[in-house]
Amino acid sequence: MISCNFLTKIHNALVDVKGNTAPFGGINIIFARDFAQLSPVTGKQLYAHLDLRCCATTQGQKSIFGRLLWLSISTVVLSTKIIRQSGPENKRFVESLTCLHEGKLITTSAGNTNHCKWKDAPIIVCDNESKDELNIRMMTAFAKRTGRTLHWYHSFEFRKNKHAVR
Repeated sequence: MISCNFLTKIHNALVDVKGNTAPFGGINIIFARDFAQLSPVTGKQLYAHLDLRCCATTQGQKSIFGRLLWLSISTVVLSTKIIRQSGPENKRFVESLTCLHEGKLITTSAGNTNHCKWKDAPIIVCDNESKDELNIRMMTAFAKRTGRTLHWYHSFEFRKNKHAVR
């Protein structure tokens, strides 16, 4: 996946080449991607919420502009047919991937609903804010599911004075 900043770089290059200040130099662009992919290594995802407090920096402004470019796209075609993992031998795998991606339950061919087999798999996130929010949600859900009270304990670091007598 590309970042908001990278989309801005693509736009700027096309504006320079075409001599046209319209989005992407006024040419049609086809974006093909998988929204289930991991986030870009650096920069904000195209669909991420942007913190407007970052607009004081050049990088922040490029991120916001890239996000606005992404939101300016007016025609979207969604591909829903799975080609690479097609066939009956891959049906269970495709169902599991869908479950993992959408956070849904799997319904078996007999009509029974089972929890996704990957529901306890590790979750990888790209920042501490997402990790903290996920931990809070999971702890709250666990406490509710088990009928327990959730207790919050906060700690702080205590350091002895370097000059204290030992």
